[in-house]
Amino acid sequence: MGTTALALDEYEVAAPGADASLKRASQFVTCNVGDNAYGVDIIAVREIRSWTPTTMLPDQDRGARGVLDIRGDIVEVFDLSTVLGSGAHDKQANQVVLVVAIGGRDVGLAVDSVSDIVDADPGDFAEPPKTCNKVAAIVRQKDRLISILNLDVLFR
Repeated sequence: MGTTALALDEYEVAAPGADASLKRASQFVTCNVGDNAYGVDIIAVREIRSWTPTTMLPDQDRGARGVLDIRGDIVEVFDLSTVLGSGAHDKQANQVVLVVAIGGRDVGLAVDSVSDIVDADPGDFAEPPKTCNKVAAIVRQKDRLISILNLDVLFR
């Protein structure tokens, strides 16, 4: 039986009707935006930074907060809440920037907080609804659901 390979290289979620043994465990850095928990493949995470003012550029993409100079590299920073369609947050001073690698470039994600690193076992994974292509998988952890972001879709 085939699998549906998701954007995160560290795991696969079995296609409907496929053998559950096709799922593999993974690690994710979790962050919070409002009341929602999101996860990013730990391999993609470059660093976590406290909020610093950004420089806005003309014609930036939706959700862009500007750019930062991080050790000589110009990194575009996005408000994750806006990118996900929830509207902009006005908590800049309290936010953190999660710097992730996406397709050969680094991108900053402004989030409310970074929680922890989650070890997900194969049985913790669930497929998101078909209409939600921004989420690669859902991970069940204790009393919460963590949406694992499909970074390639979010930042095409």
